[in-house]
This record gives sequence, C-alpha cells and structure tokens, in this order.
Amino acid sequence: MKLLISFIASALLFLNILGCGQNDKSKILEQYKYEVIRSSSTEIIPKKLGSWVKEGITCYGIVIVYNESETPLRVKEVNAKVISIQPDRIKMRSLEDIVMAPVKGCTKFSLSKGEDWDETESELFQTKDEAIQYIDTYYPGLRMK
Repeated sequence: MKLLISFIASALLFLNILGCGQNDKSKILEQYKYEVIRSSSTEIIPKKLGSWVKEGITCYGIVIVYNESETPLRVKEVNAKVISIQPDRIKMRSLEDIVMAPVKGCTKFSLSKGEDWDETESELFQTKDEAIQYIDTYYPGLRMK
C-alpha cells in the first residue's frame, strides 16, 4: 500500500515539474503591463484649498454627523493640525475635544484632542470665521455652537 502511494505521489510530482517548465511565461506577462502614475502630494490642494496648506500648519476643519440615510444632522468646526499631505487625503490631528450629541444610528459622535483623521473632502480653513461661514452657507441651521 505504501509503495502504491509513493508511486502515485512521485508520478504526480514528476508531471507537475514537467508541466511547469514547458510554458513560456514572458508572453503571458506582456499582457499585464501597467503604467505607474506618480502624482504630486499637493494634487488636491491648489484647486480647493490653495498653497497655504502645508504640513505642520494649524487650521480649521469641520466634523459632520450623518444619519443612516447619509443626511447631515450636525456640523461643527474643529481646530486641527495638518500632519501629512498625500495625493488623496490630508492627515489631520484634532487640537481640541469635540462632543456631538448622540444620534440614532451613528456610532461616532465625538473627536478627542490628539485624535487623527483623514480629510478627503479638503474642507480646511485658515480661520475659525471662514469655517463658520462655510458651515452656515452649505449646512444652514446645522452648526453646533
């Protein structure tokens, strides 16, 4: 019985080795050529934010609490620091505690001092007044005071 199992295993191994060595993989690999696109780390900044956004700068962002149907319920400005700038997001660190009232269906309704988040919408402002004006314009009646 052991001899039969050894023979079958050896035959399978031999056939596998023969099969692997016969294919010319270069033609298959040519089909999967791709182009690496390198983008500047400030790609999202000039259009929406301007050149003032740099790593280490202190500015204001906004925090939005949504309900289950993705409708904004509450909005608050937050003092924050730019930690890093990447092509698709800006890593921010909160410089203050923000507590939003609990909302049904929302699992996150606070932001602690020192907590990081990725800003993907690029809604950053140089002053608190600019952030408040933006909130009052685009989210009227939703700003928490």
